[in-house]
Amino acid sequence: MITKPDIAIRLLTLAEAASILKISKRTLHRMIQHRQIPAFKVGGQWRILESRFQEWVEEEEHLTQRAG
Repeated sequence: MITKPDIAIRLLTLAEAASILKISKRTLHRMIQHRQIPAFKVGGQWRILESRFQEWVEEEEHLTQRAG
């Protein structure tokens, strides 16, 4: 049986992710609703997987650099 290495799963709240991006929770929520940021609900509250969030930030940075 193959087991996966123990990886800590870190979830961000909307407040934490909004703070990192320096935007309002309302703006972040709108981006989630438009599927611009990967997120999912846990018990009715939005959560963002930190690793996916970091990937998204890097992709956005790369796209911005290419466009500019």
